[in-house]
Amino acid sequence: QCRHRGMRICRSDEGNAKSFTCTYHGWAYDIAGTLVNVPYEKEAFYDKKEGDCGFDKADWGPLQARVETYKGLIFANWDAQAPDLKTYLSDAMPYMDTMLDRTEAGTTVVGGMQKWIIPCNWKFA
Repeated sequence: QCRHRGMRICRSDEGNAKSFTCTYHGWAYDIAGTLVNVPYEKEAFYDKKEGDCGFDKADWGPLQARVETYKGLIFANWDAQAPDLKTYLSDAMPYMDTMLDRTEAGTTVVGGMQKWIIPCNWKFA
């Protein structure tokens, strides 16, 4: 997510990119996550008294999600204050184990992007 206003900066599910640009105000990041361009940076952040921009791009990298895995599933969370994944899943883990450990070989991963549309509100996600 863009550090400036939280807009999603990677809009594709897969592929290659040389950079990522926020569609809200045009902030651009390289593939390492470094902020490389801010439109009208000098006009917006220049401090005449200090004689410089006063804006350090190194402090404005994209927001990082906390990523954890369980039984081959990948979970990402934007909330740094949220409990760890195993604590969050706690009571659901035995049910997940039943579904994911059906064979000694474990779960088979099907390549590519998989999406489901589930009739529910945002609280379910």
